[in-house]
Amino acid sequence: MKLLDLLRHSRPRERSATSSQLTNSAIAPDHSPRIVDVCECDEATRLANLYGSDKGNSHLGKHFYTRVYSEYFEPIRHQQLKVLEVGLLHISDSGWDDPSKRDIGQAIGRRAPSLEMWSQYFPNSQIVGFDINEFQDLHIDRCTVVRGDMGNRNDLMKLADFGPFDVIVEDASHASHHQQIALGYLFSHLVRGGTYWIEDLNYQPPSLEVPGAIKTKDLLVDLEQGRPLFSEYILADEALNLEATVASVEFYDSLETGARRNRDNLAVLTKK
Repeated sequence: MKLLDLLRHSRPRERSATSSQLTNSAIAPDHSPRIVDVCECDEATRLANLYGSDKGNSHLGKHFYTRVYSEYFEPIRHQQLKVLEVGLLHISDSGWDDPSKRDIGQAIGRRAPSLEMWSQYFPNSQIVGFDINEFQDLHIDRCTVVRGDMGNRNDLMKLADFGPFDVIVEDASHASHHQQIALGYLFSHLVRGGTYWIEDLNYQPPSLEVPGAIKTKDLLVDLEQGRPLFSEYILADEALNLEATVASVEFYDSLETGARRNRDNLAVLTKK
């Protein structure tokens, strides 16, 4: 069975493919997140919690994105895949030497919870991490860390030698222009049937966000609904490639306790 077929069979039914349709399985009537019909003990969640990633449901943001990752990846996780994670350490994690310098690429990280999680979850896969900061003293099986700026295409080109990728997870600066530059460049380095994930769509750090930049979630809604892509941060040929090769766009909630901004906070684009 092809990768795309496996993903189709494994897709969770918690969310619809449009951001305007909400589900009762993840959001209660008072807009507070609640968990229904998902297993808190799936392997992806167990590993995220073990290593301290906010993709699980016990650390930092407690987004519980692993409930979605598990549904997509469980049927394929023992295959030989290539997995890329962009952005390696939460700003509030104790693994930074100086978190105030993280966003300008002058910090040193000494742990990478998501890479540890993916290395264990995908035991036969090659894992690549990409971050603007230096990471030292990491010893993670089958994992390579590349330093670079996701807002710089020349830096993103460093990743071409490691691809094409079956899975790309973008959890870096969350600034709209950075997300769009990375999406425009990296989607062409995704295999057919592969998935491209963007986390925390509803948060853009004020110190990094460009005033007036189109929000990435709005851009993805346009793409899902078949409208042309218009972003000054995505090149014309990249936009045409996205329009031609994206098979689907789906949105999922963060289950972090709190505000309505957690709705449709995670997106996955599947490639034709």
